[in-house]
Amino acid sequence: MPQPWYNTRPAPVFMTVFYCFIVLIQAGVWVAQEGFEQARFGDISILVFLNICTVALLMFVGGLMLFARKKGSSLCFVLALALGVTISVSRMGSDSIVHLLTLPMFKEYALVFGIWVYSLQLRTTDYFLSK
Repeated sequence: MPQPWYNTRPAPVFMTVFYCFIVLIQAGVWVAQEGFEQARFGDISILVFLNICTVALLMFVGGLMLFARKKGSSLCFVLALALGVTISVSRMGSDSIVHLLTLPMFKEYALVFGIWVYSLQLRTTDYFLSK
């Protein structure tokens, strides 16, 4: 008799999917309340606006793929990390690495890095092989 779907996934997978869903909701609320208006009036560039939307979508898709046991989830997480860090670093005017590491966005990127490493560790187990 097959096990229920919730018994076949480790708890960190559920936490990762939940975090990715929260990131999507936060980005959606920001786009609806402030982001679209800021991009429309030129307060932020359209590139930054699209980057935020893309990173949120990549995180969400990566979470869904991890939940669905697809190995491509690691690629989504690393792309989200690369896009987010690249735009954030390019917009920084500070030369101090200490200042950069204290910003909240880099703490979130550290969490995304941890999720990516976790998705890579799942490749060494039979998580992606078992259905």
